[in-house]
Amino acid sequence: MRSFKVVACSVVVVGAFVVAGCGSSDDDSSSDDSSTTTITKADFITQANAICASSNKVIDTASEEALSSAQPSDAEIESFINDAVIPGIEGQISGIRDLGIPEGEDDQVNAILDAAQSGVDTAKDDPLAMVNEQSDPFAEANTLSTEYGLNECAG
Repeated sequence: MRSFKVVACSVVVVGAFVVAGCGSSDDDSSSDDSSTTTITKADFITQANAICASSNKVIDTASEEALSSAQPSDAEIESFINDAVIPGIEGQISGIRDLGIPEGEDDQVNAILDAAQSGVDTAKDDPLAMVNEQSDPFAEANTLSTEYGLNECAG
């Protein structure tokens, strides 16, 4: 179970940047093009890390409640992943896009988000893949997040 918690937390961390809704919504324009938002990289990292930290607490609480038995069954683990982790990460991915992308950082940020979405897709197809340390579907997203400075958003 400990390895599951580590993997589950790392999964949540990746997308955690958006669940709390700490996005930049003070944009006065009515444009929906969030890629033109003028957020600095430092502000982006600060806001994303704050969202991740908040989301991690939510996921940890859900994990404690859903996986309280000493040896959770595959069904309990799968339910937790489907009911808490996947929806949380999907929300995180859309929320991080709402932050806007710092100028010149499109490739790096989109690579993180694309890797996270790929992990979500894999987890939807096989939720128990998340507990297999050999095939963590969020490994790439975690690595890219760490390299970018999103330390709270990587497992």
